[in-house]
Amino acid sequence: MASILPQIGIRLAVSRHYRKRYRQIVSTLLRHGFGFLVTQLGLTRFVPFHLGILGHPRRAEPYTQAEHVRMVFEELGTTFIKVGQILSTRVDLLPPEYIRELEKLLDQVPPVSISLIRQQVEAELHKSIDEVFAYFNPQSLASASIGQVHAAELKTGEGVVVKVKRPGVQEQVMVDVDIINELARLASRRLPAARNIDFQGIASEFTQTLLAELDYVQEGRNADHFRENFEGDERVYIPRVYWDYTTDGVITLERVTGLRINDILALEKTGTDPKMVAKRSADILLEQVFEHGFFHADPHPANFFVMEGGVIGVVDFGMVGYIDQETKANLVELFISIFAQDPDGIIDAYIDLGVAGHVEHFGALRNEINNMIMRYYGLSLRQVNVRSVLNDVSSLVRRHNLRMPSNLALLIKTVSMEESLVLQLNPDFKFAEAMAPFARRVWEETRSPFAVARRGLMALTEYADVASRAPRQIRRILGQLTRGELTVVTQQPRLDEEFIRISSMVNRLIAGILTAAILTAVSLLLPFLASRISRLRRGQSGE
Repeated sequence: MASILPQIGIRLAVSRHYRKRYRQIVSTLLRHGFGFLVTQLGLTRFVPFHLGILGHPRRAEPYTQAEHVRMVFEELGTTFIKVGQILSTRVDLLPPEYIRELEKLLDQVPPVSISLIRQQVEAELHKSIDEVFAYFNPQSLASASIGQVHAAELKTGEGVVVKVKRPGVQEQVMVDVDIINELARLASRRLPAARNIDFQGIASEFTQTLLAELDYVQEGRNADHFRENFEGDERVYIPRVYWDYTTDGVITLERVTGLRINDILALEKTGTDPKMVAKRSADILLEQVFEHGFFHADPHPANFFVMEGGVIGVVDFGMVGYIDQETKANLVELFISIFAQDPDGIIDAYIDLGVAGHVEHFGALRNEINNMIMRYYGLSLRQVNVRSVLNDVSSLVRRHNLRMPSNLALLIKTVSMEESLVLQLNPDFKFAEAMAPFARRVWEETRSPFAVARRGLMALTEYADVASRAPRQIRRILGQLTRGELTVVTQQPRLDEEFIRISSMVNRLIAGILTAAILTAVSLLLPFLASRISRLRRGQSGE
């Protein structure tokens, strides 16, 4: 059986379920004009021509390739819809027209019958629904490809929402994930684009993100994390997780009620100022990014409700992003370099941000950066559209076959979505101005002279500790060499890398010593300068 399709793993080749799914994937690709891809990937054995697969909905004007890509994801169902939604966040990988189409992917499907939902809940909680809930609404609030949401009331009287994983979805997603990773492996071997695109790395990232959305326990932990970060903050409300009624397949959360955040007419009727809501919403996201380093990565209007008093209630914690302090600082450096018209600083910021890839035409990249700089020459913060800056940054990365870390791509997409949301509420809102104080604090914490001096002292302390232990360790090594107890093996392929590491360590050591020396000199000079200034003042007062 394995000889039928040698390029596919043995487990996939012998499984009837996998072969059936491969046929569905190939059929869908062919129907939407991606036969060349089927051929290049070596999947032609799965083509069921006898099923009449080449028809799809007709219309007057031809479909664009981007539309065909969206329809492929839609027709392949749950897993591929989720992958398409994740891909829509990767502005560094796809051109804008593909991003726009993938953003249209609606994760809405007909609801599962209430009898199946009851069975699923009872199997997960090991109790009957009537034991846990005083009321369980048979009509779903929302029905997506992975989960279905129902309103309910606990026996203790609290109003809750219960999200239930659809029956069979876990098994289907696991099959699809295996196939996606296998297709990525084939693509890395067979497609010319693999020279510039790490298909396997991208597939691995998508797999991790997708599996995280399947884990309702992790979603509950995300909600608790947000609650802790905003504890005592009266601007935002994060619903409580009822852990006694939460498992991998069911999550029970406090129900948040209010007005949809972009329902401007309803907000105005209740006396809530949409401009205030816009400012509050932007500040909440910016605080997540620049202070917490943990952000809600799906700022869709359906996930935010304006409650009494203008409090913003947040729901749906399946997609989140992380950003460490160094990445925040490097983002600030990128914006500073753009407005300082420093192309080399922009390239350095790209590198520091972890943008990977081989630049074949460095001069062309530098020229494009200069052109981008000119677009923002002389503009004030009030005139800057953050989304445009981020799109320009992403376009440069994409055109030069580079690749962003997934957390950075997700952040760019999230900020762009948030800016679009607040502009609906207040067309005059200046997102760059709202971001400025947060960015300034990050700069002060990481790049100001005091922050650099603090890091220098810490590095010097570490080097001093290493130096104090070095003589004893060297004596031990020499003793082992003398007794013939130590064998030294050198490997040429890693030699250059070790030299680079040693050089880096020496450079850091020198930088630390110089920093400490400067600080020491300043500390010695300050009393002398203070004394001289005091004498001069006394002399002036005597005159």
